[in-house]
Amino acid sequence: MSKHHMRGPLQTALATWQQARTTASSGAPPRRTGVAYHRAVNHLQMYACMLRAGPRPREEVRDELSATCHALSVLCRESVPKVAASGAAHYVAVHARTALAAAHLADPVRGDPGRVGAALDGPALERFDPDGAGDVLPAERIAGAADVRLMLASVIAERPPARGATGTPWRITEDADGGFRAAYRDRRRFRRAVLPGCAGLDPQAEALRLGGDAVRLHAALAAGLPGHRTELARAQRQLADLARLLGVAAPSVG
Repeated sequence: MSKHHMRGPLQTALATWQQARTTASSGAPPRRTGVAYHRAVNHLQMYACMLRAGPRPREEVRDELSATCHALSVLCRESVPKVAASGAAHYVAVHARTALAAAHLADPVRGDPGRVGAALDGPALERFDPDGAGDVLPAERIAGAADVRLMLASVIAERPPARGATGTPWRITEDADGGFRAAYRDRRRFRRAVLPGCAGLDPQAEALRLGGDAVRLHAALAAGLPGHRTELARAQRQLADLARLLGVAAPSVG
């Protein structure tokens, strides 16, 4: 299957995303907006899972897959509040878990603050967005992975346990089975994703771990990019708010 042929589903996904944005800006009822965003997430997630499942070699699609996963995480960060407003509580967790998987797979440091400094000079990726311009730098992908952690932590605190789709939690991994049916299985795994470091934790512990990890990533970015200090301060406030919501002391983040 050619790259040109594979990009057809991507264009469909981006058009569906644009339609969701148009629906939201038109003042449509919350349920209609939520459904539009859910359709967009389904389309873009399926494209990501098709890339993971083949048939093109993994090395050939590596950058395209990372760019798609980053785009999916951005889309899900848009969709979560829209789906929440529609009253579809189950899908709030599904979209947040999908965002976690996508952002982690797009993150060049895979959540490790110690690798951030070296990663900042890495290559940029193509931006997949209906209105997107310019490339996606490593810092944006790392910050996105941190922000998704904070978003999911908030969802867990407000709607515990927020496990997402039914089934055994899926520890996010780059490994994927091949074949068209595998892409559908992969899509369902995204919807119940958990970071390897959070596997087995209860909801409160997972939320606090996600929040603490997010602040550590933002701190590492601020160390290399002084202009990022505002984002670090925002993340620290969000972690404090999360701890208050859970009724515990804010964790110490070194």
